[in-house]
Amino acid sequence: MTTVVAPASRNAACPCGSGRRFKDCHGALRATAMTWVRRALAEMQARRYAAAEASFREAAKLDPDEARIHADIATLCILQKRHDDAEAPLARALELEPAHPYALCVYTHIRQRHCAWSGLSELHRRVGEALDRGIDASYQFSVFPILSMPTTPAQQRVGAEWTASMFAPRVPVPRPSLHGRPGERLRIGFVTSDFRPHPRVNLMMELWERIDRSRFEMFAYGLLPRDEGPVGQRVERAFEHFVDVAAEPDTRIAQRIRDDRIAIAFDLNGYTTHARERVFALRPAPLLVNAIGFQCTLGTTWHDYILCDRFCIPESLQRFYSERPLYMPHVLYPSDTTRLSKDAAPSRAACGLPEHGFVFCCFNNAYKILPDVFAVWMRLLAQVPDSVLWLLETGGPAKANLRREAATAGIDPQRLVFAPRAAVEAHVARNAAADLFLDTFPYGAHTTANDALLAGLPLVTRIGETLVSRIAGSQLATIGLPELITETLADYEAQALSLATQPTRLAGIRERLAIQRRTMPLFDMAQYARDFEAAMETIWREHASA
Repeated sequence: MTTVVAPASRNAACPCGSGRRFKDCHGALRATAMTWVRRALAEMQARRYAAAEASFREAAKLDPDEARIHADIATLCILQKRHDDAEAPLARALELEPAHPYALCVYTHIRQRHCAWSGLSELHRRVGEALDRGIDASYQFSVFPILSMPTTPAQQRVGAEWTASMFAPRVPVPRPSLHGRPGERLRIGFVTSDFRPHPRVNLMMELWERIDRSRFEMFAYGLLPRDEGPVGQRVERAFEHFVDVAAEPDTRIAQRIRDDRIAIAFDLNGYTTHARERVFALRPAPLLVNAIGFQCTLGTTWHDYILCDRFCIPESLQRFYSERPLYMPHVLYPSDTTRLSKDAAPSRAACGLPEHGFVFCCFNNAYKILPDVFAVWMRLLAQVPDSVLWLLETGGPAKANLRREAATAGIDPQRLVFAPRAAVEAHVARNAAADLFLDTFPYGAHTTANDALLAGLPLVTRIGETLVSRIAGSQLATIGLPELITETLADYEAQALSLATQPTRLAGIRERLAIQRRTMPLFDMAQYARDFEAAMETIWREHASA
């Protein structure tokens, strides 16, 4: 890569050797670079990500000092699930433009994925400052990375509204009018890229199967090509209508939903990978609901509701959401309870764990593990002899960094045991081999909390004011274990230590959990389905009478 360095006078000859004046030569290079950028953007729109990346890299050769091109290269790496490859172009973008908000947030997120914590607090400070400055429409933004950072609900709303501004149509699209026909059931549509093995499906499958088909007609719109495996086939059986819209443009998807006379459309992606947020900006249905996939406000003017419960979004926090809360009476999260195997839980030996000693567990993704919580975990290992910390297998850099941080804290790195990725049924079952699940903060356990409680594993969580920090607490409250919800790091540590050093107390908690799994609302999917149906009828009745 050749970098063109501006001479003292822009009327001087260009150092590239072309013989032309710098301002003419460099301008030509930039113009050619923008041709590659336009090509890359078209390829991105067509979801040809490898080709788009190649085009952006050609642009970077011609205009190597344009931070936004390097940020776009990073985006393409991430879309192709090559997060590690995104770090270098993000670092380059920040060298060129240290306050670039998108590059700053995504670079910090990549560092968290690697558990590379040197300088992390400074990066978090800079992210907070960028959000406090407010929306700068000249930059793209992605709110998802900041959910796992120590950001406030107000800052997260700024990030969401910033992201929404990228999808907002120039002229707001009016809400479609829909009047029921005699004998027509209420039509509900679910839109997502994740109708395949995915945590979202692990939660929602049984709900879809239990919906009363005499009153509701269910539609699914898949944003990725259909999954031909057993999970994809089960999803398709759960819906009366399943449509693969992966190859269709956003406008056509929105029109398809309108043509299907969908009354309530659920956005199960939000701002996550493979989302098609422009579909919802086109208002494809009279009522739009942000649900499950993105646990934060979307900051839009077109989503009407966010699915929640009163623990997750108490009235005191409603101001941080652009959507109206759609309160479920017991709990936000459904659960596919069929994923709990009827077979006996695997032995510790089968899980690669020591037969004796206390097993702390956290199966959250590595980017959720931050230094202050990890320090608590290391103090717990130090105070509980022969204990181990059981984590989910992660990429090489994160695993090595966590073991190095353990050694720095005076803990034998081998006391960190990493569980290989496993099919959902096997993964849920192995939770029972642990003694206590330790949640992360501020981005806590969501589906992983549901897995643990379904398997009978107690969980200690710390809650804050952001939605991502309150999901595990919601589930604990609903299953009748509110004493495992803490509000400070000190209380979180004290609660975990108490349970790890008082076997009788922990046994009592496990016994209560075993009983209350069968009697409390958290895993009563028949009741959840009735509650969901009632909520759908209520919001539609309110809309129709407005």
